[in-house]
Amino acid sequence: MRVLVTGGGGLLGGALLRAAPPEVEIHATVRRAYAAGATIHPVDLVDADAVAATWARVRPDAVIHTAFDMAAEEPEVRAAHLNVARACREVGAGLVHVSTDALLDGEHAPYDEGAEPAPVYEYGRLKAVAEATVREACPEAAIVRTSLLLRADPPDRTSAWLVDALRRGEPVRLFTDELRCPVAADDLAAQLWELAALPAEERAGVWNLVGPEALSRYALGLLVAAYHGLDTRGMVPVPGASSGARRPRDLRLLTTRADRELRTRARPASVVLSPARLAEGGDSG
Repeated sequence: MRVLVTGGGGLLGGALLRAAPPEVEIHATVRRAYAAGATIHPVDLVDADAVAATWARVRPDAVIHTAFDMAAEEPEVRAAHLNVARACREVGAGLVHVSTDALLDGEHAPYDEGAEPAPVYEYGRLKAVAEATVREACPEAAIVRTSLLLRADPPDRTSAWLVDALRRGEPVRLFTDELRCPVAADDLAAQLWELAALPAEERAGVWNLVGPEALSRYALGLLVAAYHGLDTRGMVPVPGASSGARRPRDLRLLTTRADRELRTRARPASVVLSPARLAEGGDSG
């Protein structure tokens, strides 16, 4: 089986490369970052010709699409995801598209796999555009809605920002009333590999792949601080309304389909970030 991972230089992309089954021939696209553990293909996904040429050269059996440019405007988002979906159709590759809980409104939790996108802020809106583009161009794709990605050690980017701020003695404001279901990048990667190996008819449609524990940003921050042995007095609990922008307040997802069809179970964030795990050596990634 030959699998192409987009966004190989990212947190999830890197976890996927590390967790690749030994029988898989693994390839990865990158735009700027280096990625270890795969045959690397530098490509800008907005460039339709470059995407088509890469897919034609690699001829993947499946594509796990993790790439998303946080700085892109809507036309670039739409183009990148359309190019990937069309290229998959052209070469007959199964597509697993990684989406997000942030495209939901946060007012009707918990959400099952049939929940319709109703974004309330810009990131969620652009992720909804990406998801809709993929669905239209590749109806048989698997759509994976996930949540905050965690890596204990070295910490993921958001956790590293918190750790650095606390070490500098700077105050950090974290919301107390927005619920998400954080998931370890390694756990999500294991689930995505299971998903990619399913027959096409079993793989298609929406999958909610998140952790089993709903936490606010503040509660998650306490876990990160405890894992790294940091003083939490610099953490300031604040309501989401203090941001001045509308944000989804409750994005708990039901994992009914995954619980029924996948073997891997995501760990609670409190287990991933347990100080006891740090004493034992923490994450291998």
